[in-house]
Amino acid sequence: MKFQPWTTAYTLLNKKLGKIYLQFQELHIQLKKGGVLIAFKAYIAFMILMSIVAFAVAIPLAFILIPLLTRIPILSTMNFLFTLVIAVSAAMITFIAMYLYPGMKSSSRSGPIDKNLPYITNFLTLLSSSNVPPSLIFESMGKIDSLKEVRLEFSNIIRDIEIFGNDLMSSIVENAKLTPNEQLGEILEGYVATVRTGGNPTEYLKITTDKVTKERMGKLDMMLESLSAMAEIYIMMLVAAPLLFVVLFVTLGMIGSGSIGGMSMSLVLYLLVYVGIPVMGAIMMVIMSTFEK
Repeated sequence: MKFQPWTTAYTLLNKKLGKIYLQFQELHIQLKKGGVLIAFKAYIAFMILMSIVAFAVAIPLAFILIPLLTRIPILSTMNFLFTLVIAVSAAMITFIAMYLYPGMKSSSRSGPIDKNLPYITNFLTLLSSSNVPPSLIFESMGKIDSLKEVRLEFSNIIRDIEIFGNDLMSSIVENAKLTPNEQLGEILEGYVATVRTGGNPTEYLKITTDKVTKERMGKLDMMLESLSAMAEIYIMMLVAAPLLFVVLFVTLGMIGSGSIGGMSMSLVLYLLVYVGIPVMGAIMMVIMSTFEK
């Protein structure tokens, strides 16, 4: 049997954490939205156990390393105090990092779904307009190999039907509340509401597809405008400005105009070419990587 540390943590701490579980109900939702396949109580126990381990490991390490890195005596009160502060900080950082992880995982799953939302709604519309039964529509969506996060969301709906015996509409509503992408959740809930009120789900999906497609086109237009602005900034900061400064510094060096900040013109040129331009290029790449793709 594969070793699972969260299972061990649950076995060790479950009886002592009865009241603590109630304080982390929001984390329960985030675990499901993030697709973290660990039981809620097991994750809480694992989170607390790892914090205890971080505290226990940090104490001897800090107690030994602090005197080695500083002039503080090993048996001094100051060393004991610093060791305690570092150990507590390590435990808190571990706890906070593990607490935030499901939310970060949820956000990372939401992005791919949002980018593929027009394709999702188009596919749903196509199947619905072909008079495919709703159960088969969602089963087909759960078999799309190219869209992992989308496949997982629709697979959960089919799982609840086949394993837990839920009806299709109830399963869709329950999973719509747990999807990391709010817009997809709203579309699924709207689909169920349309079916239950006797409306035409195909017409609803067509309208939704048009809306989602227009929103996506609007986002792409904004992205293109931002990229156009960044291109102008790139040319100005990494092409025109370096050329201007190179000519300026070379000219100042030729006429023997001293130095800048105690540095010779040659050194300034080297710093500009080998440090300034690469750093600016890296900054531009980081900024552009934040744009929606």
